[in-house]
Formats: sequence, C-alpha cells, structure tokens
Amino acid sequence: MTAYYFDMDGVLANFHKAYATNKGTALQRKAMANLEPFEENVNLVRNMIKAGLKVYILTKAANEAGKLGKIDWLAKYIPEITADQFICIFKGKKIDFIREDGILIDDDKKNLTPWAKAGQEIYFVTEKGAKITF
Repeated sequence: MTAYYFDMDGVLANFHKAYATNKGTALQRKAMANLEPFEENVNLVRNMIKAGLKVYILTKAANEAGKLGKIDWLAKYIPEITADQFICIFKGKKIDFIREDGILIDDDKKNLTPWAKAGQEIYFVTEKGAKITF
C-alpha cells in the first residue's frame, strides 16, 4: 500500500497568508493553530484516512512553538491524525524522514526534488491551497 505524505503549509493550511499579514508572529503557537484551512484538501485527507489509506503529515517548523501550533491545528481540523502519523522536522530534507515508500504532496520544489531523486513519487501543488486530485 502506498503511503501519502502531506505537507501542511500551503497544502492543508494557509500559512503564507498568515505570514504575509503577521510576519514573525505567524511562527508562534497561537498563530499556527489558527491558520485558515484549505477545506477541500483537509477533507481529502480525512476521507483518505477513513478509507484506510496510509496518511502522514510531514511538515517543517521553525521552532517548538510552531510545532505545537501545528499539533493544535491538526487536532482541530484533522483529529483523525495520530501522533505516529505526524512527522515534524526542524532541519534537513523531508526524504530523510520517510517511513515507507510513498507520495509527497507538497508546494515546495526544494522538498519534492530530493524525494523524486530517491525514486519516490511526488505531487506538486502548483498554487498555494490548490485542490489536490489524484
């Protein structure tokens, strides 16, 4: 079974809008927890989990407060995600944190390129929050 690794910022949550509006405060826990969701993509993830597909959230955070804010956000919008399905990194390449073969769904080519070079599948979200269709 293929695993699906979803980025949060720009794919599931509108981090870019909050960051442009609030600059550094977007990195704080409360700001991260209150990011606007991209509803269609959030619903896709929830439906995939309900269908029994292997879903991970693979995201980067600038600091511990950002990580905690992302956990809060997931509890609000995708409560089906368990702690073992949440992978939050601070440094490094996302490919270094892969748990099993799968598809990375991301809006940043810097994350997608190493993933593809490692022989894994990618799905490029070309515009922030663009609807994901497989």
